[in-house]
Amino acid sequence: MTFIKPYIIRLSHCDPTGYVFYPHYFHIFNALVEDWFYEGLEIAFDKLLMERHLALPSVKLETTFLKPTRMGETVDFWLTVTHLGRSSIRFTMGVDKDGDSRVRMHRVVVCVDQRTGKAVPVPNDLREKIQAFMLG
Repeated sequence: MTFIKPYIIRLSHCDPTGYVFYPHYFHIFNALVEDWFYEGLEIAFDKLLMERHLALPSVKLETTFLKPTRMGETVDFWLTVTHLGRSSIRFTMGVDKDGDSRVRMHRVVVCVDQRTGKAVPVPNDLREKIQAFMLG
């Protein structure tokens, strides 16, 4: 299954030429993961971090910028889960405009206990929701 979120590119995302300044893609992709938790998995991301003391830091990012995106465009940010490991989640993410690929990203996050800083297994409730999402 794919989680898709339309997003308006704003002035604050752009460099002086009016195109998205590439570091802002990473900020929006991170917001997309949070939206996926809230809307796609129906798990409160803030509670995962603040109450359960878990974090999902990125340990690998591979990004390809295919075409520029301009201020004022509405584009689709999307993600799929390509692998669910013991403590890791692998995403393929992208930005598209009317079927035109703008950005592609492969991202791996690891579930970490904030108190110890060590990787821990993905909690069962989260694992079940991710597996259901993967099956569509």
